[in-house]
Amino acid sequence: MTTRPLYVHVGASKTGTSALQAGLWESKRFLRRSGIGLPFVGRPAHVRRLLRPLGWTMGTGFDRPPKPQVLRELASRLRDTPGDRLLVSNEDLCELDTPRIDLVRELAEAADLDLRVVVSARDWAKQLPSEWQQFLKHRLTTDYDSFLEQVRRREGAAAEHYWQRQDVAGICARWATGLDPADVHVIAVPPMSADADGVFRLFGEAVGFDATRLTLPTHHVNASFGYVEAEVLRRLNSSLGDRLPDYELDYVPAVRNVLVRGVLAREASAKITLPPEHLAWVRDLGQQHLEALRSGGYTLHGDPRYLVAGEDAATALPSLDPDAVADAAVETLASFAVRMHQRGRGKGQRGPGGQRGPGAQQSARRGNA
Repeated sequence: MTTRPLYVHVGASKTGTSALQAGLWESKRFLRRSGIGLPFVGRPAHVRRLLRPLGWTMGTGFDRPPKPQVLRELASRLRDTPGDRLLVSNEDLCELDTPRIDLVRELAEAADLDLRVVVSARDWAKQLPSEWQQFLKHRLTTDYDSFLEQVRRREGAAAEHYWQRQDVAGICARWATGLDPADVHVIAVPPMSADADGVFRLFGEAVGFDATRLTLPTHHVNASFGYVEAEVLRRLNSSLGDRLPDYELDYVPAVRNVLVRGVLAREASAKITLPPEHLAWVRDLGQQHLEALRSGGYTLHGDPRYLVAGEDAATALPSLDPDAVADAAVETLASFAVRMHQRGRGKGQRGPGGQRGPGAQQSARRGNA
């Protein structure tokens, strides 16, 4: 019997993965008809079935010991998933170290599958602003200028985390161990302005299906903040200190789900860019990554120039006007108040004059005082 390929799309983060995955999950019936089997559909299934057994924790990554026995039990699920080839897609997998990658390889072997790897990548002039915003959602308190300098020097926990997620040459080298280099596919993701559907088309080329048949998302997935709004979130993180200590149980429901995804304005101010003083080292590093990919013998999809920042990729950052930051913070607070009021009404609470629930009792007590 011919061994079926298992394509594992490992990211990288902020390369259009959210939109791509939304299209994949929405198109599962088409993919099934095309011979593509999806052992896990949706992020929650990937987290529960694959990331958690690999030692992943929300907010801190792969910081816990993996559970090899739980992973081995997945072999039957993979083996029983129909399709000429299987596909797994999760951008957190780009952070795996070599021992954890070995566990994934052993899982594929136990399921009689031939491991193939897909890495999507963009130039760092785009990735650095995007990842700083993403890290803010994970409680980062470092300002943007300091973050850029730390990444350049590869100093500090945030910088090291960035390199683990965005060093495309390093990601490929870790995953390529024991594989034919040609079975490591690198997608040079084009900018939306040049090719809006490029990541879908190139991904279909790498895995082997007609991406024009996918059901694509019709709304922005994981939209960006403006610079002022991002600064509001950074200062909020700093002000919280050690409050809301558990990221998944405390910070996510209180801040990320309500403020970040709900009421903090998006793109209301100027976008975050790469400052000109950082362009030279970003371009040099991109060229080094591209040369490493070519010499590594990996299969490249798309235009390799999209992996290196262009000469015009840098733009001076706007100054952070204190009044603009204060206005954005007040607007966020006002939107938060509206959101909480709407949430209360959804639970059957009413305002003064028609109130019910604990608030009504308090109001009645004040009226009788």
